[in-house]
Amino acid sequence: MTVSETVSEARDEPVDALPPLSDAIDTDGLDAIVTGDSSHDVTVAFSYAGMAVFVYADSTVYVRPERPREDSVPGAHV
Repeated sequence: MTVSETVSEARDEPVDALPPLSDAIDTDGLDAIVTGDSSHDVTVAFSYAGMAVFVYADSTVYVRPERPREDSVPGAHV
């Protein structure tokens, strides 16, 4: 499953409703780093369409809603 498909499923909205993935990350660079070879310990993490995206060397894609930074939450103390 592609990054866009995974985010689409997690957000329960069509892929064509999402912004272009290239607005969030250099897709050619992502393809060059994530080779599908699980012998490399590589994880690429970035934000896309309100989701934190993690792409692993074996091309596994994991997404979760972005968490607000503590310093950006009203009333949060650091």
